[in-house]
Amino acid sequence: MSWFSAKVRIACLVEGVGLSQYMDCLHIFIAVDFADAQARAIALGHTHEEECLNADNARVRWKFAEIVTLDCLGEELRDGVEVYSEPSGPSPTELVSFDHEFSPERSQPTQTI
Repeated sequence: MSWFSAKVRIACLVEGVGLSQYMDCLHIFIAVDFADAQARAIALGHTHEEECLNADNARVRWKFAEIVTLDCLGEELRDGVEVYSEPSGPSPTELVSFDHEFSPERSQPTQTI
């Protein structure tokens, strides 16, 4: 048995509009092998599916669209293990010099769930 991480993409479909946005969700779980992990990721992705009405009384459907990533993290989940990374570029107005000093200790992180 090994630990795996799966990033699943959920599509938000709005009646009369169509695709509105995507939401990516990261799950960590145990599986026997990659085939088992893929089946597990599919099952976890489907747990995000739901339908409701928005403020305009239009139907909104959250549908599981795809497994974006599936990674084996190993047999033991170690303290501080990296479970996700993604490159991202600066905004067009963000200018940072080579000698810039960042202050991560002043971060005010948000929560995704």
